[in-house]
Amino acid sequence: MENFDAVGMECIAVYSPVRIALLGLVRTIFGLLIGIMAAVAIWATLGGEMKPKNPGDMPEWWMFLVGAGLAFAAFCFVTGGVGRMLSAFARDCYFRAGPEGIAVRLPRNGWFGRYKMITHRLGWDQVKQFVHFTHRVNFIPVSTELRIVLYSGGVIVIERHFFSAGVKAIQRKLLTIQAVAAQ
Repeated sequence: MENFDAVGMECIAVYSPVRIALLGLVRTIFGLLIGIMAAVAIWATLGGEMKPKNPGDMPEWWMFLVGAGLAFAAFCFVTGGVGRMLSAFARDCYFRAGPEGIAVRLPRNGWFGRYKMITHRLGWDQVKQFVHFTHRVNFIPVSTELRIVLYSGGVIVIERHFFSAGVKAIQRKLLTIQAVAAQ
């Protein structure tokens, strides 16, 4: 597989930086809203607004702890959103397939806005099946992803927001190319 990317590889899906940047922007805005709630909770505690007046009132340190937890959550959302926006400008991202197998290169988000580029090169003999998976919350679909199940037991997850084509379209193309390569 030395010339894995060079010969006979067909583009399966185009990298979608706009979708990733918008997702990062939404996460950043959501994190800023949580940060405002955290600031209000901490300000109310430090400003003396939360002094317990009755024996059954919540102690003021508890609201400070809630504000600190919200501030940490806001920090994680904002840095994750900024990291997604930065990863939207990553170069040389692709999803290709051909007679030899599959080649995927995309950014993987890490902590505090960091990301690294990951590359998967798989021969057709390594791929067991392609699974279209939908995440649901209370039976409402919230996101989809393509799972490439390997014979070795591993699973490669490719989230929908990375590429412009839908997961079902990508799955159809991959199955078609795999069937042609098997002949």
